[in-house]
Amino acid sequence: MPSSLTFKKKKIALIGECMIELSGQPFAQQAPLFGGDTLNTALYLSRLVPDMLPAYVTALGNDNYSRHMRQCWQQEGMDTQFVLTVDGKLPGLYAIENTPCGDSRFHYWRHDSAARYLCRHEQFSAVVEHLQSFDLVYLSGISLAILPDKDKHLLLRSLATLKEAGVHIAVDSNYRPALWPSSSDACEWIGKLYQMADIALVTADDEDRLLGMRNSPPAIIAKRMHSMGVKQVVVKLGAEGALWSQCGLSGTAKGNKVDQVIDTTAAGDAFNAAYLAAWSMGMDIDECCHWGNKLAARVIQHKGAIISQNFTRYITDLMNI
Repeated sequence: MPSSLTFKKKKIALIGECMIELSGQPFAQQAPLFGGDTLNTALYLSRLVPDMLPAYVTALGNDNYSRHMRQCWQQEGMDTQFVLTVDGKLPGLYAIENTPCGDSRFHYWRHDSAARYLCRHEQFSAVVEHLQSFDLVYLSGISLAILPDKDKHLLLRSLATLKEAGVHIAVDSNYRPALWPSSSDACEWIGKLYQMADIALVTADDEDRLLGMRNSPPAIIAKRMHSMGVKQVVVKLGAEGALWSQCGLSGTAKGNKVDQVIDTTAAGDAFNAAYLAAWSMGMDIDECCHWGNKLAARVIQHKGAIISQNFTRYITDLMNI
């Protein structure tokens, strides 16, 4: 572990969408919360490295739901200066149905959410300019999928600008078929995103769905990522842990034993947060995967995307950060 006296923590920004979340059975008691893949990662990252102040880049409305989200993120220690306001638009909405075995079904209402207008916002170019001073920018395939095609191009050009400025780009495909016109369309756009990435934190099942494959060997998935220029690849394998590949070397970080899975929502997002937290402290790729597995195992033992701060602090203590 690098000494805090000699090692400067990295500046990390995350781009995406946060939505209002309803969790529970339809027309039964449903708790209104908020969540979203990159937001979940940003929030866990903020808890794991409290003095980092990870920046969240998104667009919200000027309604009470949006104001409440901003306030909560600030209380969690997140930097909200890049949360832009789109007048007349609202956050998206999604509902989670949990099955008895702990799996989740998602239903979305987000076709005109404020986040879809992020890249065309008059202040977005200024945000990109500020992000050039960051060490890493993280986003997912969902961050891209929700945008109109013209705005997808804008986002990719912005990432290219950041990459030229020396900013690392980290990506998780988070492939959701319902967000794309077709799998071929998704392959094309997510492929462009991978070509920008220095780090890919992907889920084996997502990659198989994206390519119409089944049970692809993780090493083959990693090889495909490397062929697109990704230097550091992690393939998440659920209970089996994760395969990592970098600089011609590879290995497997074993998963943590879980006696009872309650809810798998945000397991991958939590893995990514702990991975990036460890990365920001200069840990090697195997150790980053180790902490990713540990937080994901803790999260799936609780309902909802965001678990209690007390349980997150438990993980923080184990990581000694």
